[in-house]
Amino acid sequence: MKRYYLSICSVLLAALALTGCQPKSSDSADGGEAVALGPQYSRKGLLVPADTRLSLGVQTVEVTEQKVPASLDIQLRVYQADGSASLACAAVTQDEAKRLRAGQVVQVRLSDDESLAGIVTGLNHQLQKATGMAEVLVEIRNHSSPLAIGGFLPGSIALDSAETVMTIPRAALLQCSDGYSVYTVNGEHLVRALVKVGAVSGDLVEIKDGLYEGDQVLLQPVMSLWMTELAAVKGGQACCVMPAKGK
Repeated sequence: MKRYYLSICSVLLAALALTGCQPKSSDSADGGEAVALGPQYSRKGLLVPADTRLSLGVQTVEVTEQKVPASLDIQLRVYQADGSASLACAAVTQDEAKRLRAGQVVQVRLSDDESLAGIVTGLNHQLQKATGMAEVLVEIRNHSSPLAIGGFLPGSIALDSAETVMTIPRAALLQCSDGYSVYTVNGEHLVRALVKVGAVSGDLVEIKDGLYEGDQVLLQPVMSLWMTELAAVKGGQACCVMPAKGK
């Protein structure tokens, strides 16, 4: 509990440092005027004028449509093994089976540091009526010793990407307690919008809902602006006192 409390405090302090360091007042101690610096939060979102964006190094990116390489994670069970190759199978849904074909590459993980290459050899639909599932058959090659029969290994099958989908860079995605979201550009405001995420491949993320092609989203600094919003929602917004003009 103490560690969680300190983590929240760190987030709020960092946000206050971004938005300002002193409470608002009509006059400063030396006769200056209270001027709010940094992003200002309201119901419209985060107000970030052009000069503030420049000082924060704000970068945005356009939502585009493109093909995203996808993969299917499976749990393989070894049912036959010899010195040159091992055979394994995994249960997949009927929708997943439609995306599989003989010849697709399979990465089989033995540990965090070691993996084996495999290949899809076929599909078995004999259990479909009983279980509603199909079996994908995999041959695992080039291993120095046979794998243990009956053992389970995690695998990943590289899928063909025939569909064009909406994508954003992974760095633009923010995961919060209410799900995934991004900051969209609306004039001088940055508005946090919830999105539905699909396939993830490297630095690209498929967006199934919540954005349109051509939308502008924040690429950086996503976390800093989220901390600013969090500080405003949790504890009110701060500002810095600046000297009055001409002083």
